[in-house]
Amino acid sequence: MTPPSGVLTVEHRADRPAPGPAPGSTPGSPPRANTVIAGWGGGAAATTVGAAHVAGAGVVDPVADPVSFYAFVPGGALLVLVACLTLGLLGVVLVARGYTAGLLAGVVPVAAIGIFLVSMVLVGLFPTDPPGTASATTSAVVHRAGAATAFCVLPLVGLASTAGPRGRCETVEPLRRAGAALLSVVLVFLAIHLPLVALGSGIVAFGLLERVGLVLMTAYLALLAVQVDRAVSAGPPAGPAA
Repeated sequence: MTPPSGVLTVEHRADRPAPGPAPGSTPGSPPRANTVIAGWGGGAAATTVGAAHVAGAGVVDPVADPVSFYAFVPGGALLVLVACLTLGLLGVVLVARGYTAGLLAGVVPVAAIGIFLVSMVLVGLFPTDPPGTASATTSAVVHRAGAATAFCVLPLVGLASTAGPRGRCETVEPLRRAGAALLSVVLVFLAIHLPLVALGSGIVAFGLLERVGLVLMTAYLALLAVQVDRAVSAGPPAGPAA
């Protein structure tokens, strides 16, 4: 007697090989491809800034002088540009993969990361003024506006992450909390720094604070990568019970 077609279908599927592990993972481990991407991208940006620091040793004070002053040492302008492009493109890649994983949805994340990329490109292409410049040039204004904008819009990616179809608490809450914290720190910093700049002064140890800010930016991108991997591992949200 011929078994029902449904039984044949089940048996046929049972003969199929089990799907292999996701890219960037090993059997029995959660997917981590995005974490690997963030590690390589963040490491490349850090290495580039480190090379600029070596090139500017003895000329640029890492505590008092901003990272943009590396543009005034031989080869430094290219290194600064490469670092900015690396972080900008890393953000675009991770957000795109966040949409694919179902962690992100809607217009806000893609708009925020688009502005972030443009801002980072402007920061790299337009250097600030060298020390001793009497009044700010157009290049310096573009550079400073781009840097401030990049820091302000990046946290919006995490703050909007609940819109995704896989927007579960365990994947979006860390992004939301980190995004809110990062945005609060940036706004407080700008509220103090911008009036001082207008008065011809600035925050003491500005260079050190800016470098800490870059570390926080890179760490935020790494957190985004981890949460995208967690969304991939979680799979589609469970539907209502039958």
